[in-house]
Amino acid sequence: MDQAQNLRELMGRGHEIRVISVASGKTGVGKSSISVNLAIAMSRLGARVLVLDADFGLADVDAMLGVTTRYDLSHFLRGERKINDIIQFGHEGVRFISGGSGVSELLNMSEAQLSELLTKIVNVDEPIDVIIMDAGAGVGNITMQMLLASSETIVVTTSEPTSVLDAYALVKTIVKHGASHSLHLLVNKCENKKDAQNVQTGLAAVCGKHLGKNINLLGLISYNHNVTKAIKHQVPIVVSEPSGETANEIDEIARQLLNMPKEKASHSMLSRVFSGMFSTNEG
Repeated sequence: MDQAQNLRELMGRGHEIRVISVASGKTGVGKSSISVNLAIAMSRLGARVLVLDADFGLADVDAMLGVTTRYDLSHFLRGERKINDIIQFGHEGVRFISGGSGVSELLNMSEAQLSELLTKIVNVDEPIDVIIMDAGAGVGNITMQMLLASSETIVVTTSEPTSVLDAYALVKTIVKHGASHSLHLLVNKCENKKDAQNVQTGLAAVCGKHLGKNINLLGLISYNHNVTKAIKHQVPIVVSEPSGETANEIDEIARQLLNMPKEKASHSMLSRVFSGMFSTNEG
């Protein structure tokens, strides 16, 4: 808990940065795709977003964005490159840091290295409003460090029973570590929205009853076979189908997280919204 508290204080010290980790109890639920598309949706709404690919075993954010990265986090940890050298640009002005796939330095990152990394990120030259951390699936040590350092966590699941059980196990582990930050529940790849909604409300109720943790129901994302095509072609679905159902669902989730109305916000409104958002998410 002391470590988590120190990391959260680090992320907020002197900066108005919101840190949203995206996590899942198992692989294959679409966590990374949601991270990328949500970042683009938030950017369209005026937020300055940076995606940190912290799924170190299977880092693939750069591939989803169609960007070939020369440097990743391993170069930073080895002292070969500075933080600004490893920041890349994707669609809609979204910045991202590639995790590098299966790099041993990342899989065994120490608390000191994580603190140094987060310190450098919050002090980059260009200001950041939101950091989206695509965390590794499961409850590994480095994943939990990332989640506990966040100001809030989105738990992604599908409506499949095994996925729901793994999502519950993830929430249980987060609560067991004493985390007090907000948890959101998002159900992805929904083929039947009524069934998915029942799964979502049921899981939230179980977490409230047995873990004493209230979970915000963030929303549902319908199954769309074109998402797989978008990943294959390295063009996020909100870019390839900007007016499609999936893009609209992700936009609604982004607006909910940013506390924005459905109507497109003006720049002056954005300032007021972000000011209120950050004041209510301190600590």
